[in-house]
Amino acid sequence: MNEGHLGKFSFGGERAATDDHPVVIHYLPLAATVTAALEVGTLLKRVDVADSDPAYAPFLSTDAAAPCAVVDLPCDPTGDKGEKSAACVVHGMVKTRLLKTGNNQDPSGAQLAKLAERGVFAV
Repeated sequence: MNEGHLGKFSFGGERAATDDHPVVIHYLPLAATVTAALEVGTLLKRVDVADSDPAYAPFLSTDAAAPCAVVDLPCDPTGDKGEKSAACVVHGMVKTRLLKTGNNQDPSGAQLAKLAERGVFAV
């Protein structure tokens, strides 16, 4: 049997997740309407797509829908890789100071309460 080092990688920069409580991170599929890079801490909402599985898009401060996830690693759907999904915290604790809506606003207390109802807690 051959054993050897195949390579390694590491993620740099700050993440939204905290070390205070184990988090659940899923790669969520992005809606076709997502055409800008997503920064760490961006709130996402679920978008129902006709004849397809649900997808996710940035939650805007003016949205009536509730936020349900937080981007944990930078994601660029327009870059060289053309990422189709984003690594997101779907349960656990996230850093409040990093949280932003898709239109670059600080989320309100009510919006954070809705996020907490989904199991993602801002601390």
